[in-house]
Amino acid sequence: MNRAGLVIIQDRETQFDAPLYALIHQSGRFPLRVVYSTPSDNGRKQDAELGFSPGWDHLSSHSYPQRTLHQSGLLDLWRLARDLCRQKPGLIVICGYYPRSHLMLALLLRLWGQRIGLRSDNTLGHTTFHGLRGKLRKILVGSVQRLFDTWHPVGDQAHAYLRVLSGIERPTYRFAYAVDNDWFATKSSKARSERPKFLQQQNWPADAFVVLGIMKWTPREDPLTLVSAFKLLEREIPNARLVLVGDGPIRDAVISACRALGNRVWLPGYMPYSQLPKLYGLANVFVHPAPGEPWGVSVTEALACGVPVLAADGVGAAHELLNDHNCGALFPNAAVTVLAKQLQTFAYDQSGGKDYASACRKAADQWHYRQTIEAFEHALTAK
Repeated sequence: MNRAGLVIIQDRETQFDAPLYALIHQSGRFPLRVVYSTPSDNGRKQDAELGFSPGWDHLSSHSYPQRTLHQSGLLDLWRLARDLCRQKPGLIVICGYYPRSHLMLALLLRLWGQRIGLRSDNTLGHTTFHGLRGKLRKILVGSVQRLFDTWHPVGDQAHAYLRVLSGIERPTYRFAYAVDNDWFATKSSKARSERPKFLQQQNWPADAFVVLGIMKWTPREDPLTLVSAFKLLEREIPNARLVLVGDGPIRDAVISACRALGNRVWLPGYMPYSQLPKLYGLANVFVHPAPGEPWGVSVTEALACGVPVLAADGVGAAHELLNDHNCGALFPNAAVTVLAKQLQTFAYDQSGGKDYASACRKAADQWHYRQTIEAFEHALTAK
């Protein structure tokens, strides 16, 4: 058992990291403490895009050692840094340099000789540095990256971003935006067995080709591209049906675009996280059309459920999870016709008996919690 302690400083609790932290704590493989830097109002912080709190209903309260800062003034940060250093953890991983309190903590911890690591999800493809201000910002960001003893990118694209901007290399241990693969696989498998009942309740054909989208209804995630592509698909595949889950500021536009589809589309609205595996279990294919998503955890969720994925070029996770695994494909951002053709190909493949489930789960397995835990252990024992 590795007794070197790990501290993670993060903006707020997320639906995919919290189960990982609980698993680490339960395993006892090394001591873990998590510090949340933004007050969360008991986990009910409002999502700016949704307009309400996502209210993660699958998380167990206090299932791992955690604390939340209620003030982030300079004195508060100094006290936190002092307390953390006194506990002598083997490594403190700071998740990004935003909010600015993270950067201040990094400077204080570095000043006191504490070993610190940086988790980063930025990519070169999702970042621009225009003009003089952009060049100055690029230099500043690179200097911040060099403050850290270790890097913990969420994937290869994030690692490239760190190398290019900093101009150096650091010991690197992937800290992915992974999900609870086993939980998703188990829950979705049960839902798959209940799919015939669901189709009957919806008055959909027993051999329906179900296209699933789960996203915020915002221009950033672009649900309208999926709706438009589905309209083209259903002209060629009469048994195609669409499940579009979500909510957001372009709600009226989405509902209006779906109106002509009648019973061929189901819009359940925003769904609690605990219900997502059931939705994946109903689907034949999952679509993530976001044109500017540095990662996109729903790609991993779908694959863990054995569901192939079609994703826009702007979805970072798709470039790293779908390549060479025969479990999905990418399409150009907002390319309605291309997406419709890809959906049609998947419909023909599956009507012909092709099963993508094994390849999908194999791809997801490359981004399992156990790999993140092993990476932490290597980082804690490295000199």
